[in-house]
Amino acid sequence: MRKINILQLAKRYDGNRPLRNMLILGLDPEQYKSKVCYFSGKPDGKNILDRHGLSIYLDIDNPSKHKIKTLIMLKNVINTERPDILHCHRHAAIVFGVLASLTDQIKTISHVHGLNRTRSFKRRFTNWFILRRVDKIITVSDSVKHDVIETNWNMDPSKVVSVRNCIDPTMIDDINVSKMNARLRLGISEDEVVYGTVGRLVSTKGQTYLIEAFSQIHKKMPNARLVIVGEGPLFRKLAKLAEELEVSSKVIFAGYREDVLELIRGFDVFVLPSLAEGLSIALLEAMASGLPVIASEVGGIPEVFGNSHCGRLVPPKDATALSVAMVEIGLLDNDHKKRLGKEGRRKIEEEFTADVMIRQIQEIYDSVLQGNE
Repeated sequence: MRKINILQLAKRYDGNRPLRNMLILGLDPEQYKSKVCYFSGKPDGKNILDRHGLSIYLDIDNPSKHKIKTLIMLKNVINTERPDILHCHRHAAIVFGVLASLTDQIKTISHVHGLNRTRSFKRRFTNWFILRRVDKIITVSDSVKHDVIETNWNMDPSKVVSVRNCIDPTMIDDINVSKMNARLRLGISEDEVVYGTVGRLVSTKGQTYLIEAFSQIHKKMPNARLVIVGEGPLFRKLAKLAEELEVSSKVIFAGYREDVLELIRGFDVFVLPSLAEGLSIALLEAMASGLPVIASEVGGIPEVFGNSHCGRLVPPKDATALSVAMVEIGLLDNDHKKRLGKEGRRKIEEEFTADVMIRQIQEIYDSVLQGNE
């Protein structure tokens, strides 16, 4: 029986992505074959998909600027690969994917990864034209699903389905780094209470409120440290804020790291102060690592918590509420923290493993090909 051919589209190659790897390598090899086509970016030796010959790089500096070139090159790839389904990630990929396949009988899927993606009249008009030609829209959480339905003109709710982001917990189980060794990498001592977060340094990730909250607990917990892993345009602003609040000596900006899953072993509490969030992979990884978590009650985050007792949800943009939760969780004894961490791990194992996500994706592929929208 001929295998179902999936071509995934992404605007740029931005590093080895476990989620994308799972969506390609995790499919049943007896039924499916899948590749990814990146419009921009070059191989860097780190992409696992390259080792399997499953990556295509168009190497276009700026696809949005070179639209015709992108369409022509993508059309050539489609003609060569002859996919049954185009699985397009984020807005640019779905626009180019639909336009490049207008004359072909190719099923198309749009994968929406975040909230508030329909922000303007131009985006609504573009979506109205493009999404009518899409067979299915996958969203990474129920909150994103509702956002897509509510903010796009004449959207058919039956076309939108939620498939929550998931992770492979075995990647975390395979890590052989102790809590103390992780702290040594960051220059943190054993007796400090370490709060940590992971994410790009951008306004929607809410690190400003986290630093403000940390400054409020600093006097109550002089042995507290804050680790911020990630890079982005707000670095200077955040570093200046930490200095102004007189906590710069206690805040570590770790920058971009390849060893994130190892570093978070050194945390006592994981904090995600986002202002908007589709469904955070970093949160799932922290819970799978057995950490108690504190997170903003926005987007898909409450869906991850569910009814589990793995930490605390707090209002977004509220540094005081965040600081109260940080003190409450940070001062718990180690046994209590471990119980919260175990509950988070249980939640991941039951609802957010790669097997769950891949099964749902394959069901969508089959449904789309059968014409059951």
